[in-house]
Amino acid sequence: MSKESTQENKLIASGRVTATAAYSARIQEAMRYDKLRSPDYPIVMSIMRAVSQGLTEEKWKIEQQNTVRTLLNQPPDRERAHADAADRYEQTIAWLEDLVLWPW
Repeated sequence: MSKESTQENKLIASGRVTATAAYSARIQEAMRYDKLRSPDYPIVMSIMRAVSQGLTEEKWKIEQQNTVRTLLNQPPDRERAHADAADRYEQTIAWLEDLVLWPW
């Protein structure tokens, strides 16, 4: 392996660590202000893992296909923000965007 590719890999890894740390800080802030509910924690953690691995939204969706499919098949929660969304998946994404927890 060349010295340049090794340095490039270190930069990529460093960028992922930085992105993961920033995402983790946003999660902690949302939790501190009770904006992140317990049922939403697994999806947020799966996103953090995807960020740490440098996955695209498409790859994350493939890995989380059961969760995504379940949310797509549920009507939006009328008690939460974005109740006008087409389904629970769209509502969840909009809500995560509001919290700056949707990285894509």
